[in-house]
Amino acid sequence: MNSTIDTIKNRRSIRKYENKKISKELINEIIDAGIYAPSSHNSQPWNFTIITHKKVIDELSDEIKAWYASLVKIGVPLSFIKKVREAVEGMRRMVNSEKDLFFYNAPVVMIIHAKSHEFYQKDCACCAQNMMLAARSLGIGSCWIGFADIVLNKSRKMRKKLGIPVSHRIMATLVFGYAVKFPSKALPRNRFKKDFI
Repeated sequence: MNSTIDTIKNRRSIRKYENKKISKELINEIIDAGIYAPSSHNSQPWNFTIITHKKVIDELSDEIKAWYASLVKIGVPLSFIKKVREAVEGMRRMVNSEKDLFFYNAPVVMIIHAKSHEFYQKDCACCAQNMMLAARSLGIGSCWIGFADIVLNKSRKMRKKLGIPVSHRIMATLVFGYAVKFPSKALPRNRFKKDFI
């Protein structure tokens, strides 16, 4: 099989990481793969904030947890709606856990952020995907943390602490680390009708 297609088919979202650092050389290699993503009119709108200090990662995880804890209280009155009730219960378990259920104890948290610009969301999504594929090809696991994106876009306090300009939107919060184990096969993929015209 073609090695690029093989990497695409073997990439998984990893949520268990070894207690092992990733070298700056490998982190830079992953970022370089990201900046080679396509972007509208070669605008390259992405900016990167890389967090490798465990204390800072833990503090950020705690702040995100606290933000969701306050949201869970608001969600309780809506618990008569089944989907909302299930989401609130799932979030309650996360915010009440002692574990880092947002970053999964990954040694690297990378935030992609950009100024509002035409197609910048698509551009940054391509960048994030390139980075996750590059990581997999280097034997490193990754996961896109959508819950963190939501909070960071709403919390000026957290962005200020991380040095992310208020004028920037958080496009992706990614974690990277050496996987405890890569799953051997993907979950089944839906088969879509293909119309060739």
